[in-house]
Amino acid sequence: MQQIRPDISTMRRLRPLSQFTDEQLMSLANHIVIETAVDKQLLIKLGCLDDFSLYVLNGEIKSRARDGVTKQQVFSDTGNLNPVAQLRPSMYDITAVGTVHYLKIAKSFLTEFAQEISLNEGSMVVLELEGDIDTNPLVMNLYQDLFEDKISLPSLPEVAQRIQRVFSDEDVEVSKITEVLLTDPAITAKLIKIANSPVYQGVAATNTLQAAIVRLGMDTTYKQVMAYAVNELFKSSSSVVTQRMSKLLSHSRKVAAISRLLAKKTGMFDPEQAMLAGLTHDLGVLVIVEYFHKHSEHLAEPEKMEQAIASMRPMITGQLMRKWNFSNEVIAVAEECEDWFRNPDDSADLCDLIIVAQYHSLMGSPDLQTMPPISIIPAMSKLKIGIQDSIDLIKQSNRELSEIERILV
Repeated sequence: MQQIRPDISTMRRLRPLSQFTDEQLMSLANHIVIETAVDKQLLIKLGCLDDFSLYVLNGEIKSRARDGVTKQQVFSDTGNLNPVAQLRPSMYDITAVGTVHYLKIAKSFLTEFAQEISLNEGSMVVLELEGDIDTNPLVMNLYQDLFEDKISLPSLPEVAQRIQRVFSDEDVEVSKITEVLLTDPAITAKLIKIANSPVYQGVAATNTLQAAIVRLGMDTTYKQVMAYAVNELFKSSSSVVTQRMSKLLSHSRKVAAISRLLAKKTGMFDPEQAMLAGLTHDLGVLVIVEYFHKHSEHLAEPEKMEQAIASMRPMITGQLMRKWNFSNEVIAVAEECEDWFRNPDDSADLCDLIIVAQYHSLMGSPDLQTMPPISIIPAMSKLKIGIQDSIDLIKQSNRELSEIERILV
């Protein structure tokens, strides 16, 4: 049977590829085939870990969640397209309703393609689309245990839960916040220290909790309490777990600091919200590392743990954010911030900012070699700052970044 390749107008409909030129899109199209599904054909299986993006060009699909809730979507031959059921492991069974035409693109292939066009513009190397990946059995066990409630996701510390309840009152007052926080001497001392840091410092030193809250403002106080609560979760009795968590916390603090800096510079986002989102974007790793610790025979195989982290981090972090009543935009960060080609809308959102902050945090590290060039990442083009300007800003702000990281310790 003759294979049908997508034309340039079809490729232009794929929103994640918005930064590719027509020439680059046509080169990519030469490695992609338009596939056809028949009625009731399964396109994505619930729990699927295979790292690909599915684009429905036309036709109707039905999604069925684990709890049996279904939803149907109709796609026409016009309009921009985002991938369907992108989160992995997949939260849905996706089946065709009637005849459906679609594209299936491996994310790793797309990244390699982007790297290739950066290295050798105009002379493309033929790459093969990857098929299904071999999954780590422990990843599937973790997935099953999560949905069978055999794993207890960590709760926020009591002081953070109480502050959430206080802030749910629209008429919350400083005196009530002070009353709650004074029950925790550690967070009281922490907030006073933060209020006196160069990041927030006023003319005179602040010596009381109430004065610290007034200086910081109630919104910043709330976010700093949440940041403190997150730090408390990084404690572990296992040296192996502590080592991995230390690496995670260091990365998270760096992303948080860069996120705050970029939010402040662009003026597009609340710097405190950006900092908190950057700090919490990888929290699901805590659950995964602890799970491996309980299955200690696998701790000697770090590559399996890293595979589990890569596969399960988005879903578990998203579940944690929901459990802790974080906002939808922070949940989106948790689930989508490592999808480098994510591009749901023309305007930038908080997840776009965290994607760019993550990218900058990895500059100069070996991890950057596995990522697409920043010029092709849609999130970068949507921020009101150029690539070189953002690089220069971070280089010139070492002292401020260090101070932000310090107050997160």
